Amino acid sequence: MIPPGIEPVVEELLAVLDDETELLELKRSQLAELSEALLRSDNGAVEALLPQIEQAQKVQVPLDLRLKTLRETLAGVFGCGSRELNLSRLIAELPQEQAMAVIRRRRQVARKADEFRGQHLRTTMLLAECSRITGMLLDSLLPVGEAVVTYDAEGRDRWRAGASLLDMEH
Repeated sequence: MIPPGIEPVVEELLAVLDDETELLELKRSQLAELSEALLRSDNGAVEALLPQIEQAQKVQVPLDLRLKTLRETLAGVFGCGSRELNLSRLIAELPQEQAMAVIRRRRQVARKADEFRGQHLRTTMLLAECSRITGMLLDSLLPVGEAVVTYDAEGRDRWRAGASLLDMEH
């Protein structure tokens, strides 16, 4: 027997899962665009994408909060802790029609999450390779032992060149 008044909460959960699916697709496509821009050496496109990627992350925060609130509400309805309530347990408690809707959404989210993880890995590998190649180029162009200032995500970083092709004048 399903508790009365649970239908609107389940409908809200389905909407949140739909939003999560859309956001995962957006984030995946942004990473794909970033990879393409890096491969084309299109700095303008990279610069334009970075605020969009940051904005997508800002959208994730309230979506996660909505999901947490729904989970707590549903856990209260079914008499368990929010940590104990997952989609599998919820599906077991719901009538067939609602359970099937949740199953479909769960599969969509899982598929989009897998696609996102794959694109994230490809983009990460591309960035690591770009960094490696840049280091090799700097190493080959600058004299041995000459300090060169490069910047990384944490700020200034001292880097020492290895064997070089060019001598620098002071």
